Amino acid sequence: MLCRPALGDVVEFAVQRESAEPKVVLYVEDDPVNVLLMQAIFEQRPGLSLVVALDGQQALEIASTLRPSLLLLDMRLPDCNGADLLPMLQRQPGYTGLNAVAVTAEPHHPVARTGFCELWAKPLNIAHTLARLDQLVAS
Repeated sequence: MLCRPALGDVVEFAVQRESAEPKVVLYVEDDPVNVLLMQAIFEQRPGLSLVVALDGQQALEIASTLRPSLLLLDMRLPDCNGADLLPMLQRQPGYTGLNAVAVTAEPHHPVARTGFCELWAKPLNIAHTLARLDQLVAS
């Protein structure tokens, strides 16, 4: 049986690391299957903590207290478009210049001049996603 986040709930998934605090990644995604897949990917990275917001409003509420190392934004959210949400997040203290990735089923979605550093097409290539996570949170 799959455990699906309820709409409106914040889903936090962290793999405990023996020493340092994990780096936080904020993932804004409304599809429970995509959330489960990303959680499975993050199981391979014990130094990272995944925090999930299910829509743009929830992401903005979380952003007031969270200082992530990376943003992952779905482009089609129930209340907004990820490209519209990104500048709102970037106005939050500590979010300016933060790497942001567009995660979308629309592989040809233009990301030039949107503030995203790159696009990850769904379905995700797990090896590529892991490699890019490593590089993006290290920068």
